[in-house]
Amino acid sequence: MLNDLNKLMLLVLTAFGLFCAQTVYCQTEKLGVVKYTSPRGMTKLPKENTIIFSEFDQATGKFCIITLYGATPGTGTAAGDFAREWNNLVLKTFTTAEREPSTATSSENGWTATGAGSEVEGAIGKAVAFLTVISGFGQTVSILGVFNDQSHAAKLDAFMSSVEMDKVQAPPANNTAATGSASGTAAFDADGNLIIPQPARQLTTSDIAGVWIDGPNRMTTEYVYSGSGKSAGRDTTAFEVKTTFKTDGTFSSFFNSVRNKYETESDTQTGPYAINGRLLSIQGKGYSGKPRTTKYVIRGWVELPTMTVLELAGPWYDNDPIPEVNFTDFGPDSKYRGVTKWIRIR
Repeated sequence: MLNDLNKLMLLVLTAFGLFCAQTVYCQTEKLGVVKYTSPRGMTKLPKENTIIFSEFDQATGKFCIITLYGATPGTGTAAGDFAREWNNLVLKTFTTAEREPSTATSSENGWTATGAGSEVEGAIGKAVAFLTVISGFGQTVSILGVFNDQSHAAKLDAFMSSVEMDKVQAPPANNTAATGSASGTAAFDADGNLIIPQPARQLTTSDIAGVWIDGPNRMTTEYVYSGSGKSAGRDTTAFEVKTTFKTDGTFSSFFNSVRNKYETESDTQTGPYAINGRLLSIQGKGYSGKPRTTKYVIRGWVELPTMTVLELAGPWYDNDPIPEVNFTDFGPDSKYRGVTKWIRIR
């Protein structure tokens, strides 16, 4: 079907406008950190953090599908990102495909593009699939083109040429996180708050193994009479969560709360957990007792002589969408975004 797949792969990757602004004569659109121009003549179908472009010719059976997958947490390496995306988007989608295709890469300004292609076969028949995975700053963006006629390569080429990645400021150096040293020195901002830098490397289960404390926290609910607006009393609940992570990928979490000094509630959960790029996923149970995945975005990590502090955004549950700014925005105002801090005492 395609006589020179390797040449096509190199052409598409070379045309990819990853690191320089393109002269675009159509309207530029945006999906998170990705700027792009919709391919002419193709149907556009937006989904959650995904854009699908398609073209089908009923008379000839020729088709072309280009899917842009918005930023998700990376694995920590470009090679790891590509392997994961190839497995999820190609090997799990088609009945036949090359398991370990030859890849081409291009890197600049903190972003690395890795591309590969393979002849595939599945429910749509025989075709060729070309996947480009863009890695950087803890994020992964994927673009998958699938078509069954080489004339459609120009459409993928044109789309890739329109793509441009936002410039994202690289995380500041954090020598204590990079070396695992316990001799870090606490630093504070102008308001007296502890500065918790972004992790300078991919955190692993070995890094977070141990007992983490979230709390003690206190929540107060005020009640008022609807007619007069006068106070009808208040409820105060104090609570604390202790979570123990193990290097084998399992955890146990103990929750304890006291309401109005007398009413107590406690619960213990156990299960697996995983770190995928900046995403910490914990498998437990919700209030209904049914299985639930709780997700946090790892935003900060600092090791001090007496403790380690882990800063997290969240939680989100199951398939709840996570706003992309939690992975990309670390500006001065980001401290006002809802975060929680877990502490591990040495």
